[in-house]
Amino acid sequence: MKLLTSFTTTIVLAFSSTAYALSTAETVANLRVAQSQVDRIKQLPDDAYVFDFLNSHTGVSTGGGGHTVAASSENMPALVGNGMAMTIGFLGPCGMNTPHTHPRATEFNFAVNGSFKGGFLAENGARFVMHDIPPGSAAVFPQGSIHFEYNDSCEDMLFVAAFNHEDPGVLQVAQRFYGLPPNVVAAAMGGIGVEEVAGLEHKIPNNVALGTQECLQRCGIRSADGQPTDQRQPRVSANALPVGYSGPSVAAAAPTTVTRSLGLGSTAVVEQLGFEGKVASGAVASDAATDRNNKPNAVTIALIVVVSVLAAGYIVIAALYFRSKHLQSSRAISSKYVKTGSTYAPEGMAVEKQPYESFSPSRRSFTTPYDPPSSGQ
Repeated sequence: MKLLTSFTTTIVLAFSSTAYALSTAETVANLRVAQSQVDRIKQLPDDAYVFDFLNSHTGVSTGGGGHTVAASSENMPALVGNGMAMTIGFLGPCGMNTPHTHPRATEFNFAVNGSFKGGFLAENGARFVMHDIPPGSAAVFPQGSIHFEYNDSCEDMLFVAAFNHEDPGVLQVAQRFYGLPPNVVAAAMGGIGVEEVAGLEHKIPNNVALGTQECLQRCGIRSADGQPTDQRQPRVSANALPVGYSGPSVAAAAPTTVTRSLGLGSTAVVEQLGFEGKVASGAVASDAATDRNNKPNAVTIALIVVVSVLAAGYIVIAALYFRSKHLQSSRAISSKYVKTGSTYAPEGMAVEKQPYESFSPSRRSFTTPYDPPSSGQ
């Protein structure tokens, strides 16, 4: 019944999400052809002019180092015709909003509760600009420039980025560059080799990513299983991976464990980053179990064997444990000392005191067979 309820809920959410997307697209289309701002205002309810960044299910980008939530004309129709958009960044310790560009907007980024480092490259020939943005300050990133924001502290921090376009767009540099044809990327990198390009591509983490090793070590953070990588560029025939390449052909969606030390004397916190991409959509994630030729992966087979051996070992240990408990129970029932406390003694029962020598040393000397053992046992 619970499985049926879960399945029904998933179907309802999927249909609701699709209906919302269609409704938003139709609303945006109608607003764009409206003759005036007055006509646009007539089409929208009052609550359409408020966007909840803390509980939004759209415009969210999540990685190992935090997440961002964007409000643009794509998911907030009220922005149509108003020439602005906004993104809120929730950066964990050492979290990095990885290098990216906004093709249609300049960004003005305000640090709310902590400092972050920012840097940008505007165009060929321009010098690299790098600065610290303390709380209460804001930094400008010119339209189209490659830029990033980086929390170099061991505390969570929040930034608010405003844009002068209702649809600023975003282009992640690493994901998109390595999503080009591998031979083109290899040539642009000085001929490092197509296989090397393909190997690097499948390691590119989602945004927001964990930052530099220096910060991670300083803050006691380690990425145990890597970071999620399902935001990579999809592969089609035009940018297909080389023939014979046996690595992941699409974005991997494996769960990630990130361990963060909370300081001296505190215990470590383990955050499980859930399945996304194909697994979240209900598709069968079989890339890890098979290679490019759809044959069982050697590593997967080895893991299955190891898990099977461990499971058999646990079964044997459990059997021995329960057998031991059964034997102990049998010996206890056959002995004189069964229950503790004088209240368990049958009414009127007379029990003679027995000398210490008649008991084993482990039992000490008891007044009756129902008295509890001494604290020394």
